[in-house]
Amino acid sequence: MNTIAVDAMGGDSAPVEVVKGAIKAKEDGVNVVLCGDENFIKPYLGSTEIPVYHYPQVISMDEDPLKAIRAKKEASIIGCMQLLKEKKVEAVFSAGSTGATLISAITILGKQKGVIRPAIASVLPTSNGSVILLDSGASLDVKPKVLYQYAVMGSKLAEVLLDLNSPRVGLLNNGEEESKGRDLEKSAYKLLNSSNLNFIGNVEGRDFATEIVDVFVTDGFTGNVVLKTLEGTARLQQKLISDSLRKNLFKPLLPIVKKAFEPVKDKLDPDKTNASYLLGVDGLVTIGHGSSKQEAIKNGIKYTSNSVQKDFIGKFSETLNEL
Repeated sequence: MNTIAVDAMGGDSAPVEVVKGAIKAKEDGVNVVLCGDENFIKPYLGSTEIPVYHYPQVISMDEDPLKAIRAKKEASIIGCMQLLKEKKVEAVFSAGSTGATLISAITILGKQKGVIRPAIASVLPTSNGSVILLDSGASLDVKPKVLYQYAVMGSKLAEVLLDLNSPRVGLLNNGEEESKGRDLEKSAYKLLNSSNLNFIGNVEGRDFATEIVDVFVTDGFTGNVVLKTLEGTARLQQKLISDSLRKNLFKPLLPIVKKAFEPVKDKLDPDKTNASYLLGVDGLVTIGHGSSKQEAIKNGIKYTSNSVQKDFIGKFSETLNEL
């Protein structure tokens, strides 16, 4: 059975919510192990039997990730990566420091051949399926060649994950015209336009609702802002709809209408997936929201397990030859 290493000390509500989420994932049939301080983890396990690897040090969200990885050799995220490196697990899931996850993955697992910088790829819902956004937070300042590589990785991810033959790639910009954007986007546009990718051109933030492309490419700073803006907007929409139904709908009909809206609510809820892919490292690593509660942790672990079962990393690595 495939096993997922979970960073028990990573996240705003760790370890209690992470441990409870891991227990729920195990109850749903996922094999998990926990890395972290066993003195804090075991009291929350109760009678549930989940292996715990004792890595007592914690890297907080506000620490410099590079310095922390160098100084804290017994950090929980390092324990996870070591298990993956030693092939004792098939994947790693963490809701902790994104920077620490990124640097520990590069340091311990290494980058895939040809990759300049890894990227975080988030899968977002559309009315008829999904789109991919990358980078959503790995590298804030990049060069045009890195954006080109992101486009290649995103296109390959769409082929493997979304089963698309020729994914449409768009460069996120402040206008559709080729002349728009900073020097970064202008130079990246030229690289993408002369590539073998199915490059559509520049796209804007509003195009996340139009399904004009399958892959949105941008730097990590812009991508992270876009991701959190979309998540916040989705939660606002859910609240506004819920409040409106409660205030204006004939009460006996409210349960029926709410039930009809449940599929839409689930689709817009980022906690239902709660895992983004760290692309470009030599192993399957997924990243969850730092604010994740137990339900989101459970779903992130299950999403990661499903990716293992689909042989995601094997298929992705096989097709990543343009770099």
